[in-house]
Amino acid sequence: MRYQERIYIQNDNCSVRNKDMLNVNMSSDMCIFVSPLFSMSGASKLDCVSGFTGTSHVISTATTIPLTFDFTANTNTFTATNATFKFEIYKYNSEVNQFLIPSVYKSNIYQYSGFSATSIINQSIPVSGLSMDGDYIVKGFYMFDACTDFLNLLGKKVDTLSYIGGSTYGIYDIDLDYYFIATTSASTPTFLLTPDNTPPPNNLFQQVILPVSGQTILTITNSYLGHFILTLNGLVLAPDLDYTYTGNVVTLNAEAVSDDIITVIYTTGTGNNLNGDNIFVTLPVVSGTTNNEGSNLTYFNTTTGKYEIYTLVTPYANQSIIVMINGATLANGVDFYQSITNPKRIILEGNILVGDVITIVYFATTNTIGGLITNMPVVTWAIAIPPQLVNGIFTLQASTASTFSNIYYSSVTEYIVGQTVYSDSFVASGLIGTKLYYRVKNEKNYVTICDNIINSVAYSEIIPLIVETNAINSY
Repeated sequence: MRYQERIYIQNDNCSVRNKDMLNVNMSSDMCIFVSPLFSMSGASKLDCVSGFTGTSHVISTATTIPLTFDFTANTNTFTATNATFKFEIYKYNSEVNQFLIPSVYKSNIYQYSGFSATSIINQSIPVSGLSMDGDYIVKGFYMFDACTDFLNLLGKKVDTLSYIGGSTYGIYDIDLDYYFIATTSASTPTFLLTPDNTPPPNNLFQQVILPVSGQTILTITNSYLGHFILTLNGLVLAPDLDYTYTGNVVTLNAEAVSDDIITVIYTTGTGNNLNGDNIFVTLPVVSGTTNNEGSNLTYFNTTTGKYEIYTLVTPYANQSIIVMINGATLANGVDFYQSITNPKRIILEGNILVGDVITIVYFATTNTIGGLITNMPVVTWAIAIPPQLVNGIFTLQASTASTFSNIYYSSVTEYIVGQTVYSDSFVASGLIGTKLYYRVKNEKNYVTICDNIINSVAYSEIIPLIVETNAINSY
């Protein structure tokens, strides 16, 4: 960089500057600042040719973006001119096709003595200040002692930030600047209670049945929603293993006797469905460190030395959970407790053995779960990070298989800028006992300055349904 002091007339007319005059003696003081050169990791040069994709940072849980400045040449300039380094980050605006001033991030000022040992500066840029998603350039600046005689005597410094500019995209200089892309990944949709259909939770009903000897057929007298709990003389029975059911008719796998007491517990409300998970332990429990349970519903945490069980879907916040092992009901807060970091994790104070039958009963975060009594169920979901652009879609998918190998229905909802809660419905059909499943797919497509697409996809948890009445097929 070249710097030149103003030219002044060298005669008695000192108050007149740079005007044509006869017999004028003129002089100027000039010097050149040789900029230290650096390369970067975490950013690259911007050149939209030959399939260039740029350096991309797709953020899911991280709170910072790593950038590294590696000074490779002319580092002696730092000591020769008492120079310091700083940088700023500028965001691209697609409406005007330019990177705009002011910057979205300003660094600290770095003294060469602080990084002279390696000539490397490592920085973590907070994503909160970048207003993601976006394309960004990094511009480095120097402040150094003025190297002309007059200004140096006055103790003046030169800040190259005063000369910000570039030849493309407004202020981008391909020789000096670097470029990166930063976007948030597609957020996982989480289900909510449908706002118009949310009566108070835990609206439970208990029905007591005194069977006769040899009886195997029981009838639940009221319409229930979701799952129900069936007990025999205080022990909880397991569906499929101890009984089967179709609609309101329950068939025991063994005959009752006259002294038995059978109890059915279920919800009769019109909004919250009681959900029940049954875990049959047929293999030794998998073990590992915290949060490495994968898809296992039983787990031994070697970090804490605790056995854990997991619900299939997320329980509704601040509601009671009932856990039963081999028909015996455990005490909440004594025999088990819910994790504060993962609501689907239930931590046990006892152990789990091969052959155990575990039942977990709870209200889920969605009221469209379990028993299905309508042919057009409504689903509500939310995402943590609101869209900044209309650059994604949600797809509500329904299937007759939990693997979603045969999706029989799907509908699309577009992103709305700034909105986190969405709702849609799907078509359901089938006879009593038909099992259905639904989920929401979030697909985000960020288009970069070079028209490349950064795609990310996230799925909600899978919610099971079972048809409880043939009336949903009415016409």
